[in-house]
Amino acid sequence: MAKTELNAADLKPASRLAPVIDPARVTLHANGQVWREYMIRCPADMVSDDLKEPGIWRKLQASGSRNSLKKFDRLFIVAFDESWVAEAIVASADNRAAVLAKPRLTTFPERYDKLFNDGTYRIEWNGFGFVSVRIADGHVMTQAVPSAALAERLLAQLYPARVA
Repeated sequence: MAKTELNAADLKPASRLAPVIDPARVTLHANGQVWREYMIRCPADMVSDDLKEPGIWRKLQASGSRNSLKKFDRLFIVAFDESWVAEAIVASADNRAAVLAKPRLTTFPERYDKLFNDGTYRIEWNGFGFVSVRIADGHVMTQAVPSAALAERLLAQLYPARVA
């Protein structure tokens, strides 16, 4: 029987590419005389450890927009599912990347008030707002709205009206 050999490369986990921040998800909060403050919403597959990767900012930095990060800018970064936030200062930035100086991470507890679910539809956060989703196939049934209560109201309109 032949003996099989394992290389060190075979033991490494599959490498994962960090997702890139979408420039449309970067909002200027305040523009001071020395630095600016931004709120950034992360993509769905981003984890807090990805903030160590300077390349996640490449689209924002390459866009040449007024929101391109500069040294000393303050960032308030929110996870897609709002389970954590990070506060950081830009240590250096160029037209390809930005380096953050030791982001301070805060984790949030799981939702205390569970979102509506009737077995057919459920309300969920999609990163832009609350939407109604058909459970059977995951199809988004309503537009994104800023509150769960408004999403429930739109969901109620999906059901036929009762005839008295």
